[in-house]
Order: sequence, then structure tokens, then C-alpha cells
Amino acid sequence: MSVYKRGNTFYYDFQFRGVRYHGPTGCTSKRKALEVERRAREDAALPSRQRPSITLDEACGLYQDKVEALPSWPTARYMLAALIKGLGGARTLSDVTQLDLQRYYAKRGKGRSPGTINREVDVARAVWAHAEATRFDFGEKPNWRALKAKDPAKPERELSVDEEQRLFSHLREDVRDAVDFLLKSGWRRNEVLNLRWQDCDLCERTAITRIKGGDVIRRPLTNALVEIIRRQPKVGLEVFTYICQKSSKTRRKGTRYALTPTSLRKPFANALIQAEISQLRIHDLRHTRATRIVRSTGSLPAAKAALGHKTIATTQRYAHVLDEDTRRALDASESHNIPTRNSSSAG
Repeated sequence: MSVYKRGNTFYYDFQFRGVRYHGPTGCTSKRKALEVERRAREDAALPSRQRPSITLDEACGLYQDKVEALPSWPTARYMLAALIKGLGGARTLSDVTQLDLQRYYAKRGKGRSPGTINREVDVARAVWAHAEATRFDFGEKPNWRALKAKDPAKPERELSVDEEQRLFSHLREDVRDAVDFLLKSGWRRNEVLNLRWQDCDLCERTAITRIKGGDVIRRPLTNALVEIIRRQPKVGLEVFTYICQKSSKTRRKGTRYALTPTSLRKPFANALIQAEISQLRIHDLRHTRATRIVRSTGSLPAAKAALGHKTIATTQRYAHVLDEDTRRALDASESHNIPTRNSSSAG
């Protein structure tokens, strides 16, 4: 059946000339849904009503207009640049086949983690979805799930005090403050790297950040965080910068530029090697701060507010810290010298 119901909404799903057309009708009535499906079939059959084509470069630009203000954009930007270079920006989306994408991600997977490749697949999928939503011809929808690499889940890691001292003793000086801010604030990486001077009110000790999902919130700053911000050189819009170590087409050695995920990744990895610290990701700094907050205050709501979680359910994963404290308290309260009743004194 070309019209079916999922939840309270009807969807249509049919093929025409080897191209699959499917999506929500926006109708809760089957009669109205069939009318939407009929118009969709007409759109597919009549050349004059077919969707206009769009190139990969244009589709990426269209997607940029939608998400450029989000904290995740710097990461998505380099992924889209690689996609355009790898597949060809002048190709239309309808011309890109499943095999093209499969070969592209197989090549990208060499030397990169499965998690990185899967994030790239998700970004490409969002480009195709946005082109579809804006009524462009995207051809046959790729099987995105088949393009993803197997990514075994890695347990979150807490940085010990000893490891913290070793890490910071080996971090490059120009990125040390940014890493220190990540650890002391518990903010996400992009929230820190996208922090601008205009977002900071150091007198009130607050900063405005755009968190995951696009919401904008005002966050308190500790004295330590304020001091880190104060000592940053003002060379651009962003608070955190780095010194370019090697000249390129767009960068000059010795010049400061806004710190990006790419420019932070290498010095952080080098410091881990020199400090002999294994299995630690930048995101684990956020996990470390949350664990320390819960351990020192016993408050999940406090950790929720500090990390910018939308619901307490997300913060609930740190409840094991409270369980450990409760267990230690119970152990400490146990008495191993319980007096036994003397039978000779009975009566």
C-alpha cells in the first residue's frame, strides 16, 4: 500500500521510474492523505512539475545557511569541504550513487576513527535531508545506515588528579588555557571554542553560550574561569586562540588564529603521549568535571545546571557517584564488634 499510518499521521511511499518518493503527508485522515499522495505522483510524473536539480556544492551552501550559527558548524564545515572535494561539488545530488558514497567513506576511513566517519555520514545525511525538505531533486535516497562504520561504545573516562598534573605539564602553552577552561567549566568543546568576547560579562561573571540543539543560555563563571578569560590576548572575535606552528595557504607561522577542533586535536594528543596517559578524549574532561561536581556536592541538579543538560535524565548517568558515597557510608557504619549474648548470664 502506498499510503500507511504511523502514529497519528499518514505517510506515502511509492516508486516512479526507479526513484523512490516517500514522506509524511501531514494528514490524520486517510482520504486527505490519498489526495496528497496523488499530487506527489503527479509531481513525479509531469516534467514541468518535477523538482529542480541542485549540485552538491549548492546543497552544502543551503545547509550552511541553516546551521552556520550552531556550535557544531566549525566541525561540519571541514566535513562538508572534504565531501565536496571528494565527490565533486559540481555533481548534482541525484547523480551521486550509493556506490560513490561507499567508496568515498571507505577512503576517508583510513586513519580515522569509526566515530569520526559516522559523524561525517550524519552531516552528509543532513545535507540530503535539507535539500529534500526545500523541494530539490535529490534522486534516490542513500542508505545512510549501510555507510556507517562499526563503532564499539567506549566507556567514559575520568581524569585523575595525578594525570591532570602530568597532562598540563606537557600541554603546549598556547592551548593550555583552553584545555583548562574545558576541564574547569564542564562545557562542551564547541561551546568553549566558539566563546566570543561579546558573549562574556566578566563584571557579572557570566557568559552567554549556544548549547547543543541551538538553545542560548546564560551561564555563571567562577573566579578561576574569569581569570582564564581575562588573560587571553584579544586578537579576534573568539576568546581562545592558538599560535600557528606551520605556514599554509591560509595561515602564517607565529600568528594567532581562532582555536578550532582541528588545531586543538594535535597538541592535545601529543600531550597525552608525553604524559603517558591513555584512552582519554577531550570530551572526557566534561565527564570529569561532572563527576567531581556530584562527588563534592552530592547534587545532580547542580551538575545538570553546570553542564547545560536539558533534562535531569541525562545527568542521571552520574548517579553512580552518589551510590559509591552511600556504599562507603554504609560500610563505615557497620560494626564488626557486635556484642553477643552471654548464655551464662541468662535468667
